[in-house]
Amino acid sequence: LIGEPLSPYTGVRVKIAINDFELKTSGLDAQVGLALKEYFTSILNTTKRFIITSPQEADLIISVGVIEFIPESSGGKSGLAGGGSAASGFMGGLLGEALNKANMQLSLRIIDRISSKVISSRDIQSQAAENPGKKTKTPHDKAFKAGLSEYAQEPMGKVIHDCLIEAARYIAQNVPLNYYNPPR
Repeated sequence: LIGEPLSPYTGVRVKIAINDFELKTSGLDAQVGLALKEYFTSILNTTKRFIITSPQEADLIISVGVIEFIPESSGGKSGLAGGGSAASGFMGGLLGEALNKANMQLSLRIIDRISSKVISSRDIQSQAAENPGKKTKTPHDKAFKAGLSEYAQEPMGKVIHDCLIEAARYIAQNVPLNYYNPPR
């Protein structure tokens, strides 16, 4: 399923525009928001269901808000004693291994450009935890080389990938059939 959010498609495409990601949480800078939008755009392109265009030419506007973006929680890399990773000292052995958990939540809206009516909306959330001693598998994708590289091989990379794949799947499954018009 990695890289392919849906089954193959060869029909008529819908014209959509993707707004800049609205960063509704602290700790995120515009560069990460831009990198998330670029990665999401590439995922939507792989579905072969959409023509991504400017807002003036689109039939639908996709609006995405980042509600939660937590690369680490529950002790993180420093563990309870604050002396490096749990594997690096006896305190980690005594206290158990601290988990590196990541969390992300998106608010997604599909909006008709002409009427400004919200056709469909949903919150999408993903969470992942690191297995101590193992790297987290994330797709080998150019998105993780640019802008999001610090999250590659980390739980946050998996969370980003899973959230954006689910968002693409949701959009493809919730665009009304009447938007799949033949090209003009």
